Amino acid sequence: MSKLNILYIHGFGAKVDPNGDKQVTLRKIANVVAFAPDYSQGYDKVLADVEHLLQQADLLIGTSMGGFLVSKLSEATGKSFVAINPVMAPSAILGKYIGSHLDHYGRPFTLTADTARGYPDFLPSARGIVLLDMADELLDSQATLDALGPQMTVHTFAGGSHRFSHMEEALPLIEAHAKLR
Repeated sequence: MSKLNILYIHGFGAKVDPNGDKQVTLRKIANVVAFAPDYSQGYDKVLADVEHLLQQADLLIGTSMGGFLVSKLSEATGKSFVAINPVMAPSAILGKYIGSHLDHYGRPFTLTADTARGYPDFLPSARGIVLLDMADELLDSQATLDALGPQMTVHTFAGGSHRFSHMEEALPLIEAHAKLR
């Protein structure tokens, strides 16, 4: 049996780091291709930029804005997904960053109100699971749990942060979900 292929999609303002803890952990169970979209370019551009990576992926995993994105990519491709601390309403979150700024790595970006408004909401799906650190300092984890819990499988972890501190503990959940699909 061949090894699982994961497409891991980063959140807003992130960059690909092959030695990052999530990618290192995921490589224990899969081949991992990581992608860090420039969300300031708009929803349609992000979709176009990731399209060439989808064919080889068996499982889509995303964090924050990437968690939102994998829900939409699953809708388009039928592939299963894992959304980690997902953004539920990207237009509202991105609306806080309208204007010109620097990302977490000092790279400049400009985000317009029209670009922020162009993002649809997270799409709940039986093809996906959600992993939540309940002490996420950027997103309201309880609100996410309340919204998604009745519609899909959500696994919560006490403490943690928006960066998700429980990847090692979540690995068996990810692997089990991948085997179901």
